[in-house]
Amino acid sequence: MIRMQRIENWFQSGLSDCRFALRQFHKSPAFATTAVLTLALGIGANTAIFSLIDAALLRSLPVRDPQQLVVFQWAAHNSPNTKGDYSYMSCPTNVSGEHGCSFSFPMFRQFQALQDAFSSVAALGGDVGLNLRGNGPASFVHGELVSGDFFNTLGVGAAVGRTFAPSDDTPGALPVAVLAYGYWQSTFSGDPSVAGKSVLLNNIPVTIVGVAAKEFPGLDPGRARQIWLPLSLSPQLGKDLYGTVGGDHPSLQAGDDIWWVYPVARLKQGISLGQAQAAAGALFHNDVLDKTKELFKAEDAPRLVLMPTPQGISGLRDRFSTPLTILMTAVGMVLLVACANVAGLMLARSAARQRELAARLALGAGRARIARQLLTESGLLSLAGGASGILLAYWSVRSLVAFMSRGGLWPSHLSVHLDLRILAFTSAVSVFTGVLFGLVPAFRGMRVDLTPALKESTSALARGASRGRWFNLGGCLVVAQVALSVLVLAGAGLLVRTLKNLRSIDPGFDTRNILLFAIDPTLNGYTAVRTQSLYSELQARLKALPGVVTLSYSFDPLLSGNGYATSFRIEDETQNAEGVTDGLAIGPKFFETMHIPLLTGRTLTPEDFKSASTVSPVVINEAFVRKFFKNQNPLGRRISHLGGKATRTYWEVVGVAGDAKYRTLRSEISPTVYLPQKGGSATFEIRTLVDPATMIPAVRSTVSQVDNNLPLFNIKTQSEQIEGSLFQERLIARLSSFFGGLSLLLACIGLYGLLSYEVTRRTREIGVRMALGARPFDILRFIVGQGVGLSAAGGIIGILGALGTTHYLASLLYGVRPVDPPTFVVVAALLGLVALAACYIPARRASRVDPMVALRYE
Repeated sequence: MIRMQRIENWFQSGLSDCRFALRQFHKSPAFATTAVLTLALGIGANTAIFSLIDAALLRSLPVRDPQQLVVFQWAAHNSPNTKGDYSYMSCPTNVSGEHGCSFSFPMFRQFQALQDAFSSVAALGGDVGLNLRGNGPASFVHGELVSGDFFNTLGVGAAVGRTFAPSDDTPGALPVAVLAYGYWQSTFSGDPSVAGKSVLLNNIPVTIVGVAAKEFPGLDPGRARQIWLPLSLSPQLGKDLYGTVGGDHPSLQAGDDIWWVYPVARLKQGISLGQAQAAAGALFHNDVLDKTKELFKAEDAPRLVLMPTPQGISGLRDRFSTPLTILMTAVGMVLLVACANVAGLMLARSAARQRELAARLALGAGRARIARQLLTESGLLSLAGGASGILLAYWSVRSLVAFMSRGGLWPSHLSVHLDLRILAFTSAVSVFTGVLFGLVPAFRGMRVDLTPALKESTSALARGASRGRWFNLGGCLVVAQVALSVLVLAGAGLLVRTLKNLRSIDPGFDTRNILLFAIDPTLNGYTAVRTQSLYSELQARLKALPGVVTLSYSFDPLLSGNGYATSFRIEDETQNAEGVTDGLAIGPKFFETMHIPLLTGRTLTPEDFKSASTVSPVVINEAFVRKFFKNQNPLGRRISHLGGKATRTYWEVVGVAGDAKYRTLRSEISPTVYLPQKGGSATFEIRTLVDPATMIPAVRSTVSQVDNNLPLFNIKTQSEQIEGSLFQERLIARLSSFFGGLSLLLACIGLYGLLSYEVTRRTREIGVRMALGARPFDILRFIVGQGVGLSAAGGIIGILGALGTTHYLASLLYGVRPVDPPTFVVVAALLGLVALAACYIPARRASRVDPMVALRYE
């Protein structure tokens, strides 16, 4: 009974504190509105960025009991002795030495036999490009090869129809496919009768048996799939996906020296990760050291590591952890600035309430009750700020995801929503901020000196406060705000300069007025000879289009992030005989189309693409000459290609071209060999006189006239491709600049509020000064000097902090050092200008005080 009475009393007291706090806010609407909006900006920004972190880094895989799933990884001092291997999915890099996640199919079968350790083991066999026909115009589709027990191992059901069964993944079984839910919705209009429908995939009739569950985008959420196919279909798809010797296609009968599948397993009930790793590790160790296989040597120390799937499948983590961590740090500092801002406002407000608090103490209120009242006020403000922050976060997350999706950075299938975890995070942040900025005013309320507070006037109290440490504390809060904002701005400045430096790079070719599109005739069964004929016909037809200047094609477009490296040996060379070079297969007139200068010799002619000789003419770049030929003439020199093929091929240098960026803008220009492309997929480059985007309909029509079953994909301009490659830099630079500017704005609002409060409570003192002869300019200089001094102190502390922390951004910077004096000078100048603007308004008001009015002011 007594306990219930205490709880009721505590509840009634809390309601009373809340009602009193609301009345106080009603009396000071400007203060309450400013505090709530300030906190809403800080909390909303943190909630928005945390929502992205939750979606990309914290959310569990949409499978049954994801903690029971493991992926396989090998590690050793050297790479295995294989004839071919294929890596297409993210593989963790938390082990030393060589490592990988692909294994041979026979080894996967041995893992399946470990029934005492795993309840089931499945495998993924890689990406596959598909030409889908039978559902409207031909379209290009990204597919994934998986074993028959893939969906069962993951515990993923079907939204329509069924998923695979082990019998679907056997030689001779009828070809079947499972659609991804999003692809089913967008391409098949969510037709529930899609199960049982037959389509052509690379000219193979395939029956769709079902649609995967809505929430399942694939095992790696960073790489959404549109369609899944059984591993057994790999040889029938008609494409050498795995770089195997002699063009052989991996199949269920592939040998021990072809590593091409990614195993994933579900631990058996009651079996720990350590026990499963011991069993699988012993099997792996014995198999790879078998003398008949010689995949590893004993001194290579090969070992098997089982990784929990959330750690092992790290595509999203690798892609987003760095930028989102940087942004979360920035918005965390914004929140601290907001807290300091509101703390300064409440501190100034509590100074004006000294007589009120003293009167309550004199009437019998305890000091703890006073502190609780002030904490209640700060808590209500933080809750209101948190609620407003959620609304702001909801709007900003949608805008941010839309912006990122347009740039290709954010996966369209990855949903971001404010769920219970986000709300819990926001609530925790709100409570934290309420306690943080309410502690100082609460402590001050507890330490009110009763007798002086009741005797002295408000002006006297203000003067006393100005001489005491509480004014200094208010100044310290402003200094802290300025320091944090300078720290954020310094990092943003470095990232902005990085983006500017990358955009100003000369890639070695003219990026303007180029349209890119990719085609893959091999998906339609084209041979190398037919493909070459097709490319020649397309060049002739596209060249005839109005507005086209010239065109060519290449296996990879420049600055796409892709690249091909191969080893070689220079014939009759005694020094630096062997080396590694980038290689790019190109079509006729490639250098003319891309405006890459020819320095000596000749370019590739149409006859070079028709020759079947084992000696292929090639053009090398300046970097190749500098590194491997020194001061020698490279023309006519023969290079032996060590690509691992059964028949060795040779390159003969016929020309030297200027250096051009191949993979990315960030990468250094490396030695490159340009060789004739005689088949396979290609990306066409079309140089136009007009806006290249306006040529897309005509290009589509022309290609369909040649082969209406040949889908175009990756259609974009060269400028769009470069901007897309810089999207992460643009995103981080823009958002960090926005948050840096926001923190500086909040800091200056805090400075403005402090000076405005000082001017208000020292009106009488200012009047006395002016009555004794002080000029308005003297008052203006006095107030501005006070604000500039606080800003300068904060700026110095912030720059010193930036000197010690910006090195964490080193991996993201380009052409600028983490300690960059020009950036810090610009930040300091910006701070000075904004601080002067924040100081001027209260200083101007102080300089216009009427001495007669001020002397009567109370």
